[in-house]
Amino acid sequence: MCVILQCDGKMPKSSMLKDAEDTNPHGGGFAYTKNGLVHWEKGLHVTAKYIEKYIKRNKLTKANNLIVHFRIKTHGDTNDMLCHPFPVGLNKDGSALKNRVIGSTTKAVMFHNGIWSEYDDMAIKLAFNSPNIRIPDGDMSDSSIMAWCASHKGINFLEFTDEKVIVLSPEGITRFGDGWTTVDHVKCSNDLFEKTTNWFGGTLNDGYGYTPVNYHREDNVIKTDKVDDSVNNMECASFNESYDMDYSTEEYLAMKINAKEYSNPIDNNGFYCDNELGYYDGKVTKYSRKEEEPQ
Repeated sequence: MCVILQCDGKMPKSSMLKDAEDTNPHGGGFAYTKNGLVHWEKGLHVTAKYIEKYIKRNKLTKANNLIVHFRIKTHGDTNDMLCHPFPVGLNKDGSALKNRVIGSTTKAVMFHNGIWSEYDDMAIKLAFNSPNIRIPDGDMSDSSIMAWCASHKGINFLEFTDEKVIVLSPEGITRFGDGWTTVDHVKCSNDLFEKTTNWFGGTLNDGYGYTPVNYHREDNVIKTDKVDDSVNNMECASFNESYDMDYSTEEYLAMKINAKEYSNPIDNNGFYCDNELGYYDGKVTKYSRKEEEPQ
């Protein structure tokens, strides 16, 4: 799911950065404006503590339009290059700016929160319809291809992706997509990282996430184990959105364990919509692209 923090209204507290990283543990990145340039850095080394020290060392304020991103991997590997942001713009020869871990530019960088399922089709169409445009080398993700498309077609292309995106240029911040929220005066692409207390003594992230919990049954008593919660958080959120439900993560996991006691809307025939990741029995499956739902 990832999270973007837009910090032009207030600089983020240490606790906010840490909570965002804990919920999105697959690498971080940030960018800001200074002296007519956009400066950025990203990678697995970019933690909440790293960003906090960088802000203090470079005396950044809200006037620097700081943007912070923490990633959960959905497409591509877990590595430095697929962390956010991604450069947006063209070189003099018409090629897209090269993806780099650290840099400065007079053009722009892009941050993305979401799952853009059309990225592979869009890359093929753009490459074949424009013979002089070359698909980037190296590891790719939906977000890196999105930035590549925006480099060639302009940032207003992002309006048609229906995704939460921020583009930062020396002129300022351009934000796309619906569903943005505010946490402690910081504009956020979601608030799943924000912790509240649940009935079981753990923590909930706005009703979706939690710190301890994987359910199993023993003598008709539900017990819990500590697990990495990032996949379960995403699975529950995706399930609720896909099937118009309002389960908390605990309710969703209990429903899976007690399948005979709950009405489970997941299709046993394995059909998944084009625009969603398939999650079944806690495992991520590949897209199953079909023109229509099987009868």
